[in-house]
Parts: sequence; C-alpha cells; structure tokens
Amino acid sequence: MSPPWFLLLALMSVTLSHGARILGLFPFPARSHLMVHKALMLELARRGHEITVVSSFPESKPIPNYTDIVLNTNMGTLSGGHVPSNLFDMKTVGAVQLAVMLWYMGEALCDHILQEEKIQKLIHSKDLNFDLVFVEAFSNECFLGFAHKFNAPIIQTCTYGGANFMGDWVGSPNPYSYVPDDLLEYKDKMNFWERLHNTIVGTLKHVGRQLIHLPKQNAVMQKRFNYTDNLPPVWELEYKTSLVFLNTHYSLSYPKPLTPNYVQVGGMHVKPPKKLPQELQKYLDEAPEGVIYFSMGSNLQSSQMPESKRNVFLKVFSKLKQQVLWKWETDTLPGQPRNVKLGKWLPQSDILAHPNVRLFITHGGILSMQEAINRGVPLLGIPIFGDQSMNMRKAVSAGYGVMVEFSNVTEESLTWAIREILEVPKYRENAQRLSRIYRDQPLTPLEQAVFWTEHVIRHKGAPHMRSAALDLTWYQYFLLDVIAVLTLAVGSVLLIVFLLLRALLTRICGGKHKEIDSTIKKKRS
Repeated sequence: MSPPWFLLLALMSVTLSHGARILGLFPFPARSHLMVHKALMLELARRGHEITVVSSFPESKPIPNYTDIVLNTNMGTLSGGHVPSNLFDMKTVGAVQLAVMLWYMGEALCDHILQEEKIQKLIHSKDLNFDLVFVEAFSNECFLGFAHKFNAPIIQTCTYGGANFMGDWVGSPNPYSYVPDDLLEYKDKMNFWERLHNTIVGTLKHVGRQLIHLPKQNAVMQKRFNYTDNLPPVWELEYKTSLVFLNTHYSLSYPKPLTPNYVQVGGMHVKPPKKLPQELQKYLDEAPEGVIYFSMGSNLQSSQMPESKRNVFLKVFSKLKQQVLWKWETDTLPGQPRNVKLGKWLPQSDILAHPNVRLFITHGGILSMQEAINRGVPLLGIPIFGDQSMNMRKAVSAGYGVMVEFSNVTEESLTWAIREILEVPKYRENAQRLSRIYRDQPLTPLEQAVFWTEHVIRHKGAPHMRSAALDLTWYQYFLLDVIAVLTLAVGSVLLIVFLLLRALLTRICGGKHKEIDSTIKKKRS
C-alpha cells in the first residue's frame, strides 16, 4: 500500500499541474529509443497534457491529447556509409570511432529532418506555443533550437545510462578515476591502465565534441532555423537545460555523483506484466524444464548473424532439454531444432515475467537489462557495440549474468555458459535480489519522470536546481587560480626565507672570513 505522503504527493501533482502543451523531439529512427520516451509521453497525455511528438514511429490508433508529427527518415538515410549495414560488424569498432560515427549520423539526421516541410512549418509557426520541450540527447543538439523558438524550458532525455559529457550541462562531475566512459566496458574500480585508457578516450571524445561535433551541429541549426538572426549557438542552448532524464538506476549501473537536476528514471518503459497471447502462454506453461528466451534486441537482427555463429547456437540448442524461444526476423530458420520456437515479434517484458523463463540470452541492451532485472531473470550476454559491454560487465560483477564475447562464441563456450547459469543457483538468486533492490523505490521510474516534468512546468524551468559550477570558468572549476595563488604565496614565503637565510649565512660566514684574514695578516706582520 502506498504511504500517506505519496498519496498527498500524487494529489498535489494532479491539482497543481495545469494541462500544459509539451513538444517531444525524438528524431532518432530506432524503435527501442522511442520506447523509453513514448511511455512518458503517453502518461503525460493521459494526465491531461497536450502532447506533440516528432518521431519516425506514430501511434497506430488515435489517442486523446496526443499528436504525431511523422518523420520521413530511417537508419539507411542517416548512416551515409559510416555505419555497417549489418550491425554484427560493429563489434570491431572502438569507442572513439563509434563516437565519430554517431557525430556523422547526428549531422545527417539534423540536416535531413530540419529541412522536411512539416518541420519547417513548425520552425516558422507563429501561432504555436509550448510550455516545455523534450529533446532526446543522441548527437542531435540542433533540435535544441526549438526551445529557443518557443521560449520553453528544456528537458533532455537519454535512452541509455548517459554519456559523461552530459554532466557538463547541469554541473555534475564525472571523474575519470572511477566513472567509466559509456562506450568502454570498465567497472567503477579500475586499475592504472584502465584509468589511463578511460582518461584518454574520455578526453578525446570531449575535445572532439567541442571542436568538431558541436560546430557542425550549430552550422546546421543556424542554417535551418532561419526565422531569426538571434539564435544562440548550440553550446549555449544546451547549458539552458532544466533537467536531464537518465535511463538508468544506481542498482543497474555504478554509483556516481549526480546534481539534483540529473534524474534517474531507468526502466520507466517497463509496465506491469500483461496476459500473453494464448499460444505463447500455452508454450511457456507446458515447458517442464523451463524456457530459454533469446533476443538480440530490436536493432540487431538474429537473422543477420554470420552463418558460422548461427550454426553454433543451433547445435547447442538442439542438445538442451529446455525449450528455446528465439526472436527471429524471417519466416524460416534452416536447421531449426524441434525444441526451438521462433517469433518475429515477441512481448519480451511479459515473457520475462513468466515463472518458467530460466534464462535470457541477450545482447546487453539497456532496455533488455532493465526488463530482465525487473522480472528477476539471469542473463547470458553477448554484447556487440555501444554500452552493451559495460552493461554486461555490471551484470557479471553483480553476479546475475555471464558474458561471452561474440568472437568467442563456440559450442564449448556457449554450452558452458548456459549450464553455468541454469545449474548454479546464485545467478537466479542474485537477479531476484537485485530485482527487489531496483523495485524498492518511493516512486516508480515513470511516476518520478512525471513528477519532475510537471515540476518544471509549474515553475517554468528549474533554475533553483542549477549548480553554480555552470557559472565558473574551467580554471575556476578546477581551482587552478586558487592553486596558482597558493603556489605563488608559498613560493614567495619560501623564497623570502631562503634569501634571509642566505643573507644571514653570508654575514656570518663573511664575518668569520674577515676574522681569519685579519689573523693571517697579523701573523705575517
């Protein structure tokens, strides 16, 4: 039962919030990205706010208070040859190279979308007003121009755990000594070489973003937002961010310092489990040895897996006594074993809630991780790119997962990993323990996001949560001016002491020399 203070909070939230006009800008053409934002937008619409969403994936049915502006874009139009068509080839891409890829995609995304007719109408509209603007933070800073256009507060949302540079927007520190880069697979406890690598990668990404990425984003924004000559550059607009919503939770990642306007809402897309389709329900119910669920997410497609690796999975699965439910994107799977059931689309979160699901084989995407932990299911992770390796390293260190590198997937390694998780109780016990920790929150992640959204609307921004760190120059922030003055002061004192001692020694030694010279002269005379 909810505590009394929560009921009061909920009542205040309803009574104090007026129906606001909210613009949600979620341009990246990946369904998994929109899943996070859509959950919040639909809930805000349900609460009476008027929502306008810019994305590539409209709602299939009309929803009250909810308007879609549908973009004509897809991953193919944005990659520009910089991203492999088969995402399994991304395994060899390093952290800095991946960041550069995202910068190229972000530039192409902005230039492509901002010149669409419906977006230009939005830019040049004179009768539209919005009380709040949401922008997905994914290498598309050009969309911050809409906040200036409508003179509205900004909430930036991140579909993953958050890049370290995002802390700059709200004055939240991210020390390289124990906060790993989001594209590296390090833990928060790093040895010297890992800290060195983390520092080099983080610095290169930070400098590259400032000198290469942001100027390109600004050029596109200034070109397409041509309704005014007074549009600030993107690096000024991003510092006007009221809140940043991070799709993470400290139980799912590593603890790090967070300012009040850095809000963790990880898992807000996860809903209470719904009833499964009858066929799936029957399949899961009638699996006496349990079910292994296998999905590589919505962007990675199992059907594009190299044939040699696919055959490894088929051979290993055929020898298991468990049933295997495999998200497979085509109609047929050559060599499909009898205990393997395929599905082009599967209600993953609801499947994971079934008690007969013994193991989840995953790529380690953050949404899949959150759904698995919410349901208390252990993981076998095969990460490919991005934050997936870091996510799985966390699962391994927390004891609820095993990780196998894609290049190391063999019959032996895969068989061992599956048996290890199924036969050793600690993995399921740790997953269920972490599930209890994750769900032990005063508000659900979605309620948290709604509350802070309406907080920003009620107060027309969140300047009261703004860190003074944002007003400091870089040398003030790192206390270099203080260190310089203290060094100068201490150095001056030491110099004065040195000069006084030298003068004293010179006088003493000089007097002795004179006495010796006088004595020698007397003896000679």
